[in-house]
Amino acid sequence: MDKALLHETITELYKRTKAGELSRLERIEEITALSDAYYDSVGEHPDTFALERMANLVLYEELSDRHPDKMTREDYPFMSESQLDERYKKEASDKFAEEYDQTGRNRAEPKRRSLSTYESIFVDARAKSLNKQRRKRYNDFINGRTDGQFTVNIATGERVEHTGA
Repeated sequence: MDKALLHETITELYKRTKAGELSRLERIEEITALSDAYYDSVGEHPDTFALERMANLVLYEELSDRHPDKMTREDYPFMSESQLDERYKKEASDKFAEEYDQTGRNRAEPKRRSLSTYESIFVDARAKSLNKQRRKRYNDFINGRTDGQFTVNIATGERVEHTGA
């Protein structure tokens, strides 16, 4: 018996299982006999791919159960690869559970993003123009040229009102 014959026999067992001809115990007996025959003829155990196919044959009922709620119906359930992939797609990451509370509000430590070059240039230009306006108002205030201010000449007592620059 060689690998090709082994895989053909496993494929035949799959067909008979899908047709409903073999129960689980019959499949186990045939798979055990098949692996023993392969070991006797070749002198080594079947390769991992063949062993995986035989294991899937033993678990055919569980792997072919497509019911979406089989995880709660079975005592010790396990999923096929496609079901496991679907489950991973639907699950939220642990990061979501760490940062969001039960109302959906983000409770993570806020992190300030860095400004882009365009934003930095815009902020700098605005700051320069505001600084220019503030400096002008301050100098006007210091020199007594703002509205509502007045100056009193101490020597003469004359009051001078300033109306603006």
